[in-house]
Amino acid sequence: MRIAPGILVCTLLFACGAESVGTATVGGGSDATATSAGGPSTGEPGTTAITPTTGDASEGGGSASASTSGEAASSGGEASTGAPQEPDPWTVRRGIMHLHSPYSHDACDGAGLMDGVPNPGCLADLRAALCDTGLDFALLTDHPAHMQEHPFEQVLLYSEADGDELVMTRDMAVANRLRCPDDRRVLLAAGYESTHTMPLGLHHHVDAKLYAGLTDAVPEAEAKALVEGLKAGGAVVAMAHSEEADLSAARIVEVGLDAMEWYNPHGNFKTVLGGDSISADPAQLLELLQGLLPFMAGSKSGAHPDLVYLRLLPSWPVEGFKKWREVQRSRAVTGILGSDVHQNVAVAPICDNPNPVLQTACVAAAQAVLPEALAGLVTGGTIDMSDGGRLDSFARILRWLENRVLTEAGPVTLAQLQDALRAGHNYGLFSVFGEPEGLRFVGHAADDVLLWIGDTAPGPVTLELRAPLRPLALAGAQWSAAEADKAEIRSELWRTDADGSVKVDEIVGLGATLERVGAEPGAYHVEVYVRPQHLRAALGTEATLADGEYLWLITNPIRVQ
Repeated sequence: MRIAPGILVCTLLFACGAESVGTATVGGGSDATATSAGGPSTGEPGTTAITPTTGDASEGGGSASASTSGEAASSGGEASTGAPQEPDPWTVRRGIMHLHSPYSHDACDGAGLMDGVPNPGCLADLRAALCDTGLDFALLTDHPAHMQEHPFEQVLLYSEADGDELVMTRDMAVANRLRCPDDRRVLLAAGYESTHTMPLGLHHHVDAKLYAGLTDAVPEAEAKALVEGLKAGGAVVAMAHSEEADLSAARIVEVGLDAMEWYNPHGNFKTVLGGDSISADPAQLLELLQGLLPFMAGSKSGAHPDLVYLRLLPSWPVEGFKKWREVQRSRAVTGILGSDVHQNVAVAPICDNPNPVLQTACVAAAQAVLPEALAGLVTGGTIDMSDGGRLDSFARILRWLENRVLTEAGPVTLAQLQDALRAGHNYGLFSVFGEPEGLRFVGHAADDVLLWIGDTAPGPVTLELRAPLRPLALAGAQWSAAEADKAEIRSELWRTDADGSVKVDEIVGLGATLERVGAEPGAYHVEVYVRPQHLRAALGTEATLADGEYLWLITNPIRVQ
């Protein structure tokens, strides 16, 4: 993808809004109200947020034990029920969905395959990113060109030399336990991405006719046959690029999709540029990149390059999120965050004239307009950041956002992940802001039934929410415990039913708690927004970006019948 530099990865979020109709109880932490700079608050269906602690990852994809009942070290309060909190039965798995490898025709700057062999440098970048970010799993979704042309074992990125282990079912390789240099394992499974069609975790290649797109223009019977055929191939069938208008909420409901993207970065490209490319005009390039310069190579701003994401976030598209809410009015479809990373963003040459005289004149004119940091882009190329990595590297985008899937304890398996996704036992996290320590969202139904993320029960259900106690640093930008306590957050509880979505309650502050009886049927989810004051030092001269409000996480719903 050759697009304007500034667009590349601007992204994130789906937001929601509506009028508050509940009482907010403040439990602890900051009580400052955040101003909205990351986009409008427009409401979305959600789930249960659970805080992972370090777990044993020795066997396959690692794990982080869910510990929502632990004590806070400083700011934060106990859950408002006053009763002892039940131990969490889940293990939280960190992972990526919608990820491209060298087997996609447009990955790796269009050079994913070299004489039929994966680009070694690009493949090494991907493997390193999966290991360095501490992920437990990754669901690859390469384009049919060239994924379907190669043996399934190869598209799982299996490397005997690197110590990988294939997961076999009936003598077929269905997954790969990729070995990291520290002997940790990341579970890889393969699917594909066509026009909206995105099966997650196929068990094998499918019939050629099933490598197809899905839009409203496809006859309903044909669309249903496609979805059923992919399910028969073992996949959780998801929809990519929900923000696009050619696949409606009604069609998603009709054809039986399991999941759909709330958001992925591609929508930001369109929002900012109106497309995937810009004209190579120096003035336009300068305008687009001006806000990115403090994070780029040669900058003396002191800003951590990953935090360029905060510069890009205000332009996120909300269409995918709105469509997901519309679907929820009819039936449950799991929401996921897509990364859609290809490591393929570059700026087209400003000067590309076959006449050497005109080329020299063009270069001189462009260099006179552009600052020194952008002079190298006159002949085109990647957008390089102050840490030496490219803006759209696998590693950087994997550090920005991820999915959290709740499974049983033990080595993670593909079957566990897929069952959890079908049930909606997952939530989306913008991990650039950190780990939401101590977050708890559960329901208490009749007969002492405890509901977790994705669960359903007859009402009334008492919903219990504890806001994160503080953000903990993951990979990327770092901060101290004292800085973590400066984060200002706002947590919203939303309900979606056949009539639409409404915000039913809100609490402000780290560790704030809420208890509310969900008497009305509907899908109740949580959104947590952060004003990242904990990032002020890491932002250097760009510290004012910490004054904006951004979506930190969104959950799938606890459903009340």
